[in-house]
Amino acid sequence: MPGDPQLSFIEQLASRRPPWFWWLLALILACCFSILSWSLCISIFNNPQLPRNYEILRKLNRLPVHKAYTFQTAPKHPTSSAATLRKSYLEFNGGELDIVNRSLMHSYLTNFREAVFCTYLVGTYKVTRTRELNKDDVISQGFAVQLRSMIQPDEYSQLTQYPLIAEIIFPTSYSNSHKGFHAGDILDLSITPHFASLLHIEKHEQDDDDTIVVLTAVSLASTLRSPHEGPFDLLPPREVKLDASYPLFPNNE
Repeated sequence: MPGDPQLSFIEQLASRRPPWFWWLLALILACCFSILSWSLCISIFNNPQLPRNYEILRKLNRLPVHKAYTFQTAPKHPTSSAATLRKSYLEFNGGELDIVNRSLMHSYLTNFREAVFCTYLVGTYKVTRTRELNKDDVISQGFAVQLRSMIQPDEYSQLTQYPLIAEIIFPTSYSNSHKGFHAGDILDLSITPHFASLLHIEKHEQDDDDTIVVLTAVSLASTLRSPHEGPFDLLPPREVKLDASYPLFPNNE
């Protein structure tokens, strides 16, 4: 009839649907929201290596808890020499190294539930520098030792430097124990007792085109003895700083 009021679009749409339609629509939307929420939560907890996820877990007081390992319970990583590691990653570009480094950090934060690129550093190294860790480092409590890889081309030659540098993090409350490592000391890294698990990889181009590969590793040992002082205990860190800079010793020797 000409005098009847015109219905709005919403009113027309509502008049064409049975009453249960809107309840069904609300239920579907609620289910979608629930699935999205659970997916987001699972993604956050399964990927703590992402800075945003790690910060959310910090605010929720749900940061990953690092295990304290012993000789019997340490992860069964393979071992890799300096030459093997350098050859493996020398041709990697920046993007590929980022993928490897994220995977290594993910393994460390999840107590090596997955350990795709993980390996223990082994071989002969020379101590070049040491220092205590601080709040700007990936692990804030403990100390780090910088090592230069040394190789012996044959049985008649002396040890010579190899273009690979290793930085070993020792998480401990005994930060002064770094004084037990002196520059020039020859250190034979092995699974036992060092358990130096690879954590980060970088490459540094040199003027002579002899690229230096810099490896950062973290010791999973429970107790160690430095070359010039007594033993000290190691403890896993409570948290890590994901946006920390590498290498730990910026001016590589």
